[in-house]
This record gives sequence, C-alpha cells and structure tokens, in this order.
Amino acid sequence: MRVILTTGLFALLMFATAACGTAISNNASAASPEPVEKSTETATKEEQQAPECKICGFDFAKYKGELTKAEIEGLLLALNDEYMATATYEQVNREFGDPRPFVNIVRAEMRHADRLKTLFTKYGLAIPDNPWAGKVPTYKSVAEACKAGVEGEIANRDLYTKLFKTTERQDILDTYRALQRASEENHLPAFQRCGGGGGGGRGPGMGRGPRGNG
Repeated sequence: MRVILTTGLFALLMFATAACGTAISNNASAASPEPVEKSTETATKEEQQAPECKICGFDFAKYKGELTKAEIEGLLLALNDEYMATATYEQVNREFGDPRPFVNIVRAEMRHADRLKTLFTKYGLAIPDNPWAGKVPTYKSVAEACKAGVEGEIANRDLYTKLFKTTERQDILDTYRALQRASEENHLPAFQRCGGGGGGGRGPGMGRGPRGNG
C-alpha cells in the first residue's frame, strides 16, 4: 500500500514539475520576444532627400591614379552639386531676367565647379559635362526661387560637412572648406534676404567685389 502511495505521489510531483516548467518557459518567451530589427526609415528618408547624382557613373576598375574610391565619389558628389546649382540659377536668370542675387551667384557656382575641375585634372579624373541643363525645377516667382535657394545652399553646406570625412588630402579638404564657406557665408544669407522679401531687383548688386558672391 505504501509502495502504491509513494509511486502515485512521485508521479503527481513529476507532473506538477513538468507543468511548472512549461509555464516558466512560456512566460520567459513572452517576456523575451524575438529581437526586432531597427527601422531604416530615417536612412531611407535621407536617401530620398539626397539630390540625384547624374555624373556618378564612374568606372573605378579603369582608374589607375592615387585617389581612393571614397575620394573619387566625394569629388563627383561635390561637382554634381555645383553643376546642379549652376543649371538651376541659370534657369532662374533666363525666366526672370537676371534677378539678384542669382545673376551673381551663378557666376560663383561656375567658379566653384572650375575649382573642383582643377582637382579632377590633378588626379587624372575625366571631367564630366554638366548634365543638369533643362532638368531642374522651375519656380513661379523670384521669391519662391530664393526660398529654394536657401534650401539648396543648406544642403550644399551639409554635403561638404560629410565630404570632409572622405579624405585626408589637404588640397581636397581646402577646396571643400572654401566652397562650403562660400555657400554658408555668402550665398545662403543672400537667398535668405531675397526669400524674406528683399532682392528680386535687376543687375549685379549684392555681390562681394566686381564678380559677386564668392
């Protein structure tokens, strides 16, 4: 009788232990869900907001120079941005009769592109033509174009901040810093004044010296 009772009690304890273990396992699963991958929504938005690079189809396999891939990509992104700005401001000048500050800043953008082209030549990179003509936005007024200019110059400033990390070559860094400074200290304030109601006149005013804004 004692043997039967002991055996039954042992079986009951084993059943309770198994049930308890299952409950603990289930609770642990509920408390520790499968890891969820971090959302890439922010990165996706940044990629969507970044301007298209129309000159970045570079054949790295054929390049025999000393620049790294990151350095080449940086130069292409910089030249693409200056090209895009040039085409945009040229179009505003055509549509609105050379309004300030566009009539000056477009010349500055051309000089910026020329300065980058000097680096292309120095490091044996083919200089692409500007593909942006006729492929930039149009605006209903000079004020609207100026507001877009503010956004464009801020984007240009931020682009150069990122490009600083792509190289340690002093000549490239000096060029990036100079072009960023021109955008932030010359072009951006001019567009902010224009977009806020100033500007929109004719002729070469608002420049620094005879050739305009930086």
